[in-house]
Amino acid sequence: MKFKYYIIFAVLYIIITGVIVYSVSAATYALPLSTQNTTFELPIALWMALIVLIFFLLSLLFFFGEWARGIISKRNHKSDFEKLIAQLIAQNTKHSFSIQSYKNHHFRLLSRILARFSLQADLNSPESSHTKIDKLFEAYRQIDSGNTEDVKKFDLCDQNKFFVKNTQNKIQKDIKFALEFLKGDCANIDLKKYAFLQITQRGSNKEVSKAFELAKNYMDKKMLHALFMAYSHKNFTYEKQDLAQLCKSAAFTPDEYLKLAFESKSLLSPDEYLKLFETFANTDEKAEKSYLYVMLELEMIESVHERLSQHTKEDFLIVNAYLELKKMGKNYPIDIFFKVLEK
Repeated sequence: MKFKYYIIFAVLYIIITGVIVYSVSAATYALPLSTQNTTFELPIALWMALIVLIFFLLSLLFFFGEWARGIISKRNHKSDFEKLIAQLIAQNTKHSFSIQSYKNHHFRLLSRILARFSLQADLNSPESSHTKIDKLFEAYRQIDSGNTEDVKKFDLCDQNKFFVKNTQNKIQKDIKFALEFLKGDCANIDLKKYAFLQITQRGSNKEVSKAFELAKNYMDKKMLHALFMAYSHKNFTYEKQDLAQLCKSAAFTPDEYLKLAFESKSLLSPDEYLKLFETFANTDEKAEKSYLYVMLELEMIESVHERLSQHTKEDFLIVNAYLELKKMGKNYPIDIFFKVLEK
């Protein structure tokens, strides 16, 4: 029943009660007031109406209390629900989250249950009709499609796969952003390495040099390989000795040096090609095989013999075999002997 109807019903009930009592008896009743030795006299009908009115007012207090309790309960339920939604979002967007305090026991229990699961976004799922959830999923869909989104409002952690994908999308579209990202305080080193690789592939000499200065503290073999290729494409200027020292510090293997030699032979001038790998070999003995390959590629047979004289015959049997076959007039591609495959 609506409250206004209850008030109308109560007023009519009080009037009808008074009228009925008055029609039965028009007598009065005097209520003694003991503190003043006086009395308060009213018709019995009014006394009955007054009693019903007092009951009505008390019932109003009861209804008001229930109304207030309902408002508080509804507000607590809404607050608990929003806390649970925030937890669901945090479980997907962040590394860690804290379980909130809940008024409702069932929400508290559900929160603890959900905390034991790892939640992943299903982009093929239908909309939930909850604005925060659906906006987050729409941003995820845009990112997954290769677009970029402003994800600051979602407070994604730097390990969140959509944060990573969104940043990669931005890096692919804007090398300047990639440089700014390297300057930033993001703790995701893998993502910074990705930015560095993109800069070495598409950046100018100046941009690659800046990227190298920013990333040299976490340089790995893959990054050094990309840096070497940028050097070979004339997109990075660096001293040969320093480049050789970087490769040595990264513990390049003989086959990794050989791969560098194979991939750069069409990019460098013969003189640059030779001097670079001579520097590598003189800096790191593991680069000796690649240097021999370079000299054979440049048909420097006498230089190869001279270099081999510094080693035992067992050190580079495959090179000696190639030279013996060549001496006999048997010509084979060098790459067959060195097992270098372009990948």
